[in-house]
Amino acid sequence: MAKGTKDELVTGSTLGHRKRLINAVNFAMGSHRLLIFTRFPLSGQTKTRLIPALGKDGAANLQRHLTEHIVELAHQVILVYPIAVTIVYTGGTEAQMQQWLGTGFDYAEQSSGDLGDRLQATFQMAFSQGSERVVVIGIDCPFITEELLQMAFRVLADHDVAIGPALDGGYYLFGLNSPNPSYFQQIHWSTSQVYAQTLAKIQQNGDRHYALPPLPDIDRPSDLERLKPQFSHWLPRNH
Repeated sequence: MAKGTKDELVTGSTLGHRKRLINAVNFAMGSHRLLIFTRFPLSGQTKTRLIPALGKDGAANLQRHLTEHIVELAHQVILVYPIAVTIVYTGGTEAQMQQWLGTGFDYAEQSSGDLGDRLQATFQMAFSQGSERVVVIGIDCPFITEELLQMAFRVLADHDVAIGPALDGGYYLFGLNSPNPSYFQQIHWSTSQVYAQTLAKIQQNGDRHYALPPLPDIDRPSDLERLKPQFSHWLPRNH
């Protein structure tokens, strides 16, 4: 026999129940995986389209704030919904990323190629590791909520695809319950056609999709006003 807290007697059956519960939680976390695409915030090498408005340091600082916000969101989701999280990074080393964001997540370096190549490789990695529902987000949309992330995973139980359209014509979230490389091929990335082209591929494949509410991305100087007033403290004082 072992002894639990408050002198609770823990029998072999109790320990077995706890072990099964832990195994069930670990299985659920492994089967539902969130991929967060981001970049180490080096001045002059990140958020380059915002440098004319914010300067090199200001753009890097915004990258840092956006990433930390999304990572904290992931922490909050984990408290109520069992998911595993992988930070998919570029621009730094794994040691730098862990020193910045902590060791509580898995880390994977982004592969080479365009965004489609990198997304395809990362989804394939997650599914090959046993994941059954995989959702990817970037850090450009701070308006994603815990509820939206949970919904994205839940709808993949009876939909092939979950997608969150961005107001600029892209998407801020994409989820699959099985790998499908075609969704990342022959897409005009970083244009207003991304969502429409992806939706056309979904329909051509005869897959069932669930569209989340449209949300804005923070990509260009004209988007910065969307950060006010909620995230005004992320911007330089004179902005």
